[in-house]
Amino acid sequence: MAAKFLLPALALVGSAIAQCDGPSITITTSEDASQISSCQTYDGDVIIASEASGQISLDGVGRISGDLTCKNASQLTAISASQLTQIGGVFDLEELQILSSLQMGSLVGVNQINWIALPALQSLNFAQGVSTANTVRISNTGLTDLRGIELQLVKAMDINNNNYLRTINVNALTNVTDSLSFSANGMNLEIEFPNLENAANLTFRNVSSISMPSLSEVPGSMGFYSNQFESFAAPNLTEVGNTIAFVDSPNLSNLTFPSLTTIGGGLLLANNSELSAVAFDKVEMINGDINFYGSFDTVSFDSLTDVKGASSIYTSSTNTTICDLFESAKSNQVIKGKLTCETSSDNTAGNGSTTGSSSGSSRSSSAAVANLNYDPTAPLTGFAALVAAVLFI
Repeated sequence: MAAKFLLPALALVGSAIAQCDGPSITITTSEDASQISSCQTYDGDVIIASEASGQISLDGVGRISGDLTCKNASQLTAISASQLTQIGGVFDLEELQILSSLQMGSLVGVNQINWIALPALQSLNFAQGVSTANTVRISNTGLTDLRGIELQLVKAMDINNNNYLRTINVNALTNVTDSLSFSANGMNLEIEFPNLENAANLTFRNVSSISMPSLSEVPGSMGFYSNQFESFAAPNLTEVGNTIAFVDSPNLSNLTFPSLTTIGGGLLLANNSELSAVAFDKVEMINGDINFYGSFDTVSFDSLTDVKGASSIYTSSTNTTICDLFESAKSNQVIKGKLTCETSSDNTAGNGSTTGSSSGSSRSSSAAVANLNYDPTAPLTGFAALVAAVLFI
């Protein structure tokens, strides 16, 4: 008799176990999702079908080892998963036109976030906050902030074309190992990374303010394009491995890099009409080109000893001592590549391009900007005495 009842019970247990063992499940209704609601871990991919509508509840599932995906579900309004803590693959949501609610109060870890075209999604209900993710891409959503994204470390983050995004404060983020990029979001976007110390590459476009007071090293490039902020400061930044660029920022009037000593690539300042003074007084070495285009009246490099690339300087200012400074630096072999310098210039917008390679000096020339001209055997000579003599005040 015991065996008579035991065998069906074992069959039910086996069936329950099998439901937690993928490779995948496709869900159209919350009833479909109930098949995995008892799974501490669902070992596979969870796919919410494009036919899904209303709310889909994945409550009960503790972990998804693979992807959680939903694409082109035009009638889906909400996704909830109250016990879900981790997604081992991609959290991929695309073209969900009326999705307005994501409720995942326990979610803390995701391999990749890829959210594209979620125009009705204005906020995240992530009570615990996602603290670990490899890559994050959020594009064309209705989000007004990123509360719920509480990363400490990320490989790459790309936030773009979110027209309602107004504030970003990822307080815990300390390290970006590949890239951090923001572009074409809300016009008044304010970005704060108070504890970010190391970021491999940084790109900011169309931003109204940026705060990164703890940033100390950028192994790659820093690029700032078409922003609205008036000032930028990196008080603890000591080294940038590649290029620094500030381009087309009409309100920019103050740049502060009090600790920066090394620029591994070039230094580009172009079409920042309110920037009247350029000062990088602790910078000792620039491995690439110096390209300045604008209306600046003063330039100061108190510590510079080596520029391996070319220097192209164009300013509408009538202060000819600016060119005196760079010509003396060229004659003292601080600048290894070609020098072109114009004051009272009409060529102050710059094109950001690089062509050719040569040496020599020209006080006034329309020559194109030169490419990098590396010369590791060239002697280092001082620049500080020259700057002390030409104060540009």
